[in-house]
Amino acid sequence: MPKTLSWFRVYVVILGLLYLGLIALGVVFLVLPPEKLDMSLGQNVLVGWVFILFGIIFSLFVIPSFFLPQRGGAWVYGLAVIILGITSVVLIPSLFLSSSSGCGNR
Repeated sequence: MPKTLSWFRVYVVILGLLYLGLIALGVVFLVLPPEKLDMSLGQNVLVGWVFILFGIIFSLFVIPSFFLPQRGGAWVYGLAVIILGITSVVLIPSLFLSSSSGCGNR
């Protein structure tokens, strides 16, 4: 197995765990009372379900790339996973900032 493929698989495992953690965080938002998070019940539920939904969608996209064989088109899928991972570094923290900053509430 080429060294690059080994590192790609490590990357995919880390990214998959990140998205599974996003699902777990969504469940935490649904379970905790809104007062603890300084949110209304509607905001709490919305943020929780958005985290769960995005976590499931992205996990279902990333996890299969770990098992792809070394064939012609697999590198395209791998490249798409890497590009998705680059956006995750920006997307996930921005979800926290937008939910806690009050977005337009003055």
